[in-house]
Amino acid sequence: MLKRSITRALAWSALVFLLLGPACSTANRTLTKHVSVESRKSLAAGDFEKALSGFREAAKNNPGGLELTANYLRTVEEIKQAADRSRDQRDYARAGGIYRILWDNYANFGSFAAKLTFKKAYLETALKECRIAAVDNPAAQAVKAGNFARAIDLFQAAFKVNPADAELTAKYRRTVNEIKATADDSFGAEDFARAGVVNVLLLTNFASFEGLKPPVAFDRETLNDAVAACRESLTKTGLTEYRKGNLAKAIAVWEGLLSFDPDNAEIKKAVNTAKTQLAGIKK
Repeated sequence: MLKRSITRALAWSALVFLLLGPACSTANRTLTKHVSVESRKSLAAGDFEKALSGFREAAKNNPGGLELTANYLRTVEEIKQAADRSRDQRDYARAGGIYRILWDNYANFGSFAAKLTFKKAYLETALKECRIAAVDNPAAQAVKAGNFARAIDLFQAAFKVNPADAELTAKYRRTVNEIKATADDSFGAEDFARAGVVNVLLLTNFASFEGLKPPVAFDRETLNDAVAACRESLTKTGLTEYRKGNLAKAIAVWEGLLSFDPDNAEIKKAVNTAKTQLAGIKK
């Protein structure tokens, strides 16, 4: 009796499989096709997270789908190639964003991770490189253009996210020392206004690089002394021109001083006096 019951149960299971198997297979193929088509659209639009999310959800419902898995794997590889292309083109911000998507989704690639052409360690290395380059490259360009404030801002923003990154620290130190060297060159060329502006900028931001180890090549006292020297030189030069009757030159020199010492009441008064006298002469 028991034997006949087991036989009937097995026969019934086989019948169910024969009846439902084709329907399930058709449904899986339909699902795979739909997800793959939508994923291609998302890839073309550059929406890589959406391209992965469709496969991620479909894989939960059809974990053993060979065609679905193959298309999922291909999509991941194409996204990785897009990140590599952006990195090769030095678009580090975009590349880093794409690598981050792959990194965040890597745990979902378990069923085919062994077949991928890259490992999670690759993504970690690429992310770090892009993170550093996304700061270092534009910062270097800003320094070259004389926009030192922009360079410092870029590093400060990066440090808020990665405060302990040794490579980022080294590049910030190098950049700050380079900016100070520019200030020293300006002072040596007797461009005291520019030297004053740069030294004051470094003073204003000193707290952001004061604790770097090894330290930067100067300290607060050095910066304060440099600013004081610039102020003294411009004050004297302006006064010399004023006494010679070169009012326009005196005004220009003193306004250079005010560019880094805008609250200097004595120089403000001297500029106003010289401008009033110059206006009277022109009449």
